[in-house]
Amino acid sequence: MRVLLKLSGELLAGRKPPIDWEAFSFYAQEIAAAAREAEIAVVVGGGNILRGARTPVPATGHVMGMLATLINALALRDALRDQGVEALLFSALPVPGVADAVDQWGAKEALSRGAVVLLAGGTGLPYVTTDTAAVLRALALGAELVLKGSKVDGVYTADPEEDPRAERIPRLTHSDYLARGLKVLDPAAVQIAAEHRLPIVVFRADRKGAFLAAIRGETGSRIG
Repeated sequence: MRVLLKLSGELLAGRKPPIDWEAFSFYAQEIAAAAREAEIAVVVGGGNILRGARTPVPATGHVMGMLATLINALALRDALRDQGVEALLFSALPVPGVADAVDQWGAKEALSRGAVVLLAGGTGLPYVTTDTAAVLRALALGAELVLKGSKVDGVYTADPEEDPRAERIPRLTHSDYLARGLKVLDPAAVQIAAEHRLPIVVFRADRKGAFLAAIRGETGSRIG
């Protein structure tokens, strides 16, 4: 099985933002364990370093945010290698000697031989979220499932931190998600996934064994 994991910058920030090496090590261990059962590609966010939309010039800020994802991907690559995992890094904003340009054929070959593929730089375009980048990369790589790592254990009827009456929704269709106006995932990402019948699982990622449980359908909320 081939899956694409989206890891947000919020998760990678851990307890000591912007770069918490213990958090990177933890997620590397989780990915290494999951890679024994599935082919894993990872799209990283960059919000622990910079949220580009909050900068004075949004287009420039988005590019800065994409570069932040590259910093996170470099750290995660080292953490994976510390676990003895072969990890290849591709970026939509390539940096010679640091990260090659995204190459879906090279990435597919790497996945087929058991390497973990890290995808940084979002789509390389401003105004496109890393959620949408994750869905697009999943489709290009032939992934069967997108895993959206979060700090909540699924999709809720409302923000559970703001509304104590919010209830988790174990399963819903893409159209249900969009009709309800839910905010866990960028609606554009869900719309593209819907058009290609690509399922997405939203799960709490900061718990040991969560990645494997999400792949097995044992945790989180499934969209699609």
